[in-house]
Amino acid sequence: MSSPTKVSPVMTLPTHKAATAMATLAMEAPFVIASRMTEFWITAAAPTASSKREASQMVTEKLQAMGESAVAMNMAMVKVAMETTMSAMTGVMRSAHNDADDVLSAALHPYSRRVTANGKRLSR
Repeated sequence: MSSPTKVSPVMTLPTHKAATAMATLAMEAPFVIASRMTEFWITAAAPTASSKREASQMVTEKLQAMGESAVAMNMAMVKVAMETTMSAMTGVMRSAHNDADDVLSAALHPYSRRVTANGKRLSR
């Protein structure tokens, strides 16, 4: 009788946080894009103050999300590196944890938060 194959616990953990953020982006971003593009096409000949504000906000929030994402991703990577280093130094094994999911979800969170807020605001 053969022995059962061993599987790393890290390999079997689901990636819920990152999957949730990606699903949010995949479901809500097309609506936000369509809403904004429709408004821009309607007001292209004579832009309104509202459409100018929306265009400005669109660019500004993308730059803010990019900066927040970079900081959050770097902080998550530093946390993983520190925990791994402490584990190696102390000899205490880290619990099974999906570090890649933490880093990816930290990077996606600013984008998914903004897309959700924009979807709610533009659906009014």
